[in-house]
This record gives sequence, structure tokens and C-alpha cells, in this order.
Amino acid sequence: MLDRLELDPTLLDADRSFPEAPSDFAACLNAHGTYSTIHFVLRLSPRVHQLIDAIPSRIAAGEEIDGETIQAYSTYLHETVHWWQHIGSTAGLVLSLAYPAQAHQNSERLEQFAQHVGPKKSIMRWAEMAALAGETIDNPGLRAANIVVNNAIDIEFYKIIAFNKDRAALKQAMHHQYFESVGHCYWMAYGHALALLSATVDRGQLHLPDGQQWDELFRQVRAAKVEGWVHGEPVRMPPLGLRALFEGQARMIQLQFLTFGVANPPSCEELRDDGYFDERYGEAFKLFLKTTGAAWPKTIDDPVVALFLLIVDLAINPTAGFPLDIESFENFILDVDPGVRFLRFCLAVANRPELLSSIKNYSRSEYMSVAASLTEACGYDHPGTALSLVKTWATNAKGIAQILKEKETFRFEAANLVVRVLFSYFVSFCIDKLERPEFFCWTGAWMAGERVSETSQGLFLKYLALFTDRADDNGIFPRRIPGVEPEALTRTLSTFYGNVVQYDLIRQWIVMDGPFRYDFEWLSQNHSKEDMANWAGPVFEKAYGVRLTDFEMV
Repeated sequence: MLDRLELDPTLLDADRSFPEAPSDFAACLNAHGTYSTIHFVLRLSPRVHQLIDAIPSRIAAGEEIDGETIQAYSTYLHETVHWWQHIGSTAGLVLSLAYPAQAHQNSERLEQFAQHVGPKKSIMRWAEMAALAGETIDNPGLRAANIVVNNAIDIEFYKIIAFNKDRAALKQAMHHQYFESVGHCYWMAYGHALALLSATVDRGQLHLPDGQQWDELFRQVRAAKVEGWVHGEPVRMPPLGLRALFEGQARMIQLQFLTFGVANPPSCEELRDDGYFDERYGEAFKLFLKTTGAAWPKTIDDPVVALFLLIVDLAINPTAGFPLDIESFENFILDVDPGVRFLRFCLAVANRPELLSSIKNYSRSEYMSVAASLTEACGYDHPGTALSLVKTWATNAKGIAQILKEKETFRFEAANLVVRVLFSYFVSFCIDKLERPEFFCWTGAWMAGERVSETSQGLFLKYLALFTDRADDNGIFPRRIPGVEPEALTRTLSTFYGNVVQYDLIRQWIVMDGPFRYDFEWLSQNHSKEDMANWAGPVFEKAYGVRLTDFEMV
């Protein structure tokens, strides 16, 4: 066991800047680790790749491995947690499906627009000009355009609100001409996600909630002028959102891994003074301490830190709307907004300070018991209820059982392949989390020191990110999966990213003025923009009957 780690910020930190698009952890080689929400890829710097590639497939922080390599592995763990957040949490899955939903849920209307109007770009600009020219929704082209634009913009606003990056971004979104209300954005995001999932795995609406049944009830909430549902009226927003929660969770799990296997770990005060809780990495933890009244802990192995991680886990896993149905439509924002949930859980702890010292063994029983106390205090569902329901889908829902079989061999059906891949991992993740919630909540504690086991390491390896770059190539490559033929992995990757490129082009068509951009260097370093256009063009033309080269810029 190492006596002490001399922590090096250049190995532990990703790029400290955060891009304007709140759903994109932008990939760049000067960052030591990143996860891209819209590209679904984990990236590591060349140096971290070199260190990781030189060690065995299994590693614990207490093994006789040099400190530099352990820190590099902790960055890999940090970014893997981001992958888990996007395919293993309910808020993350809705976020991950937002990008595909902009394309799939608009597909029919896009075809109508192309048929009645032709290759015009952007659709948003064309619709605005048509309305100014006196056209009405009796014009089928304008009717299709309005629906397409509103669907796409609602999803963009949802991402801004859910991430809650900063007050300026929220204010700008809420004063935009297309913004309806916070509640409307969540309604649309969940409705589109469920429609996409149902079309893929539950066409008979036998198992997943039926979002189409919500419409009238949400309209009643809007008519009742419930806060958050009234256009143009102020609304209270939580002090943080998914951005801070995701980074706070990943950083604390990373620090668990680094310190639990070390004989003489740095104190939390030392870590704070060295900057490991600066900016987005410590925003959620600092709010947690302030709201609960807890003192700054002495070490990472403190029940206060364990409780923080449990609260983040509960905050990013709302159950109303998905996977459970909605019980209270007027409280939908309170039930599903991750920032609101986080704050309410922290306030519950302030009223029950004994919870601050309740988690000491990082056990399943502690997870279930404390989660029960917190969710009961806030009027939320216990996480086990949702996880148990998802487990039943694996056997009772034919379409979901099918994608789990496809996941075993990685031979997914081509239709809605991105959705099939992401949702198969979500279902599998939930099944394992029901059995071992303590591992997924306190991963660093189970990956280092005395708690390391074959089981915990096996779970970590089971859910490594599917797609990553290489030390010498910033393109995207499939991770090798034991028992899966390389040809199946390669074919799935090709179809997966073919779809992702189409999502990008469709988003450009709807909301971005000017010519199409083929900035897909993130996908491959070996192909030019012309190559990418030639590759993507035929697929686009087959879907919508128009060539990318024929578009007229409005």
C-alpha cells in the first residue's frame, strides 16, 4: 500500500472551462479527460492513455503501482462515472435521448417540410420570414416548420434548464422569443424521450408510461397558472443543476479512489486548498455543507461525504414520468428537476442532522435505509421502487428483452440503433444497481483499499464507456468487450455514429443559419470534410428526398 500520494492536478483535472452548449463536455487533447454528451465518447489525454495502457485490466489504488499511474486511472474513473451518469441515471438518460429525439420525433414533419417547401435552410429562419410575409398555418409547409422548430427549441431549452450552468444562460433562455415555460420544457423533454423509447421497444404502450396521456393534465396545470408553467412570469430556480451534480459526484468518487487505498491520505482541507473543489467540482458539495449545516470534513472517508454522494445519486434519479408514471402533475418540476431535488434533500438533512453520521460502512443496507429516510421526508419514491420496475421490464417487456439480447452480442438492429444501445445499457445498469446500489453510489470506496473485490472490479469493467479515443488518434474507436466479436463492435460503431452525424445535420437544418458544416474531426482524423459530406449525404437524401448540396440558404 502506498503511504501517500503526491497529487498532481495536471493528471486529475479535465479542462476547467465548460462550453456554452450545456449538454456537451467538449473533447480536446489539452484536457486530461472528458466525456461528450452529444458524441457519447470518453476521451483521455495521450499521457493518461499511455499510463492506463501500461497496467493490467484490473487495478486497485492500494496495489504496488506508482502514484502517477494511480492518478491517471482516477481520471479514467472520473470520466467513466460521467458515462454512467448519462446511461445509468434517469435524468442522464432523458438528457442523452434529447439529441436523438430532435431528429426522430421531427422525422415525419421534416419530410413534409421538404415535400412542400423544398431544401431551405434554416427551417427556423424560413418559418419566421414566411410568417412575416403573411403565411398562416393553413400552409402545410409552415405548419410542419412550426412544429419542427418548436420541438427542437424546447429540447434546447430543456438542456439549458436541466444543466443550470449559470444565471446568465438561464436568463437568456427564459427571455427568448421561443421560450414557453420551465414546466413546458420538462414536459416536452420527457414526452419526446418516452415517445422515442416506446417506438423502439414498447410499441403497444404496455410497460413504459404513456406520455400521450399526459397532455390534457399538463394543459390543466398550465391553465391553473402553477408556478413554472406561466409564460413570461418569474420562476424560482435552484442554485445549481446537472452540471454541478455530475461534476461533484465524479470528483468525489475520484478522490475516494485516490485516498481510500493510501495509508496517509491528504485531508479534505489540503485537497480544498490545492484546488480540487474549485469551481464546478466543488459547487454541489459546498452547497450541501452550507444547507445542512455540516462542517468541512477532515477526510474523504467521512460519513458526511458518503451522505453527499447518496444525495447526489437520489437527485439525478427522479422517478416521476420515467420509469414510473406521473402522480402529481402540478408538482412535476419539483419531482424531476435535479437541482430542486438536491436542495430539498439537503434541507431534509438540516432537519435530521443525525443522518450526517449515518453512513460508515458504505453498505447496501445503509444506502437503502438512508435513502428511505430522505425520500420519505421529501415525498419522493424510494429508488428501489423504480429499479425494481425496470428489472421487471427485462423479462416482461418483449422489446426490452430483445435489446438486452442484442447487447450480449452487440448485434443491434439498425432501426433506432442509438436508442437501442443507450437504453439496453440503462436497463442492465439498473438491474445491477438494484443488487449493488452501494457500489454505484460509492464507487471509489469499493475500488480501493479493503473493500476491493472481484465483484466490484467486475462491475466496473462491465460498464466501461463503449467508445473512446486512442493515445495517438483523436478519432473514435470501440472498446474491446470480452466475448463480443470485433466485427460486431465495428459495425455497431459505424451505424451508431452514422446516426449521430445525421442528428447533427438535422439540428443544423432546423436551427442553424448558413451552409451545412461538416466539422466531424471529432469522429475521425483520417477523413476530410469533403469525405464526411460524401459519406453523410446519401443517407440524408434517402431519408428526406433532398441532397445536402441542393439547399438554399434563407
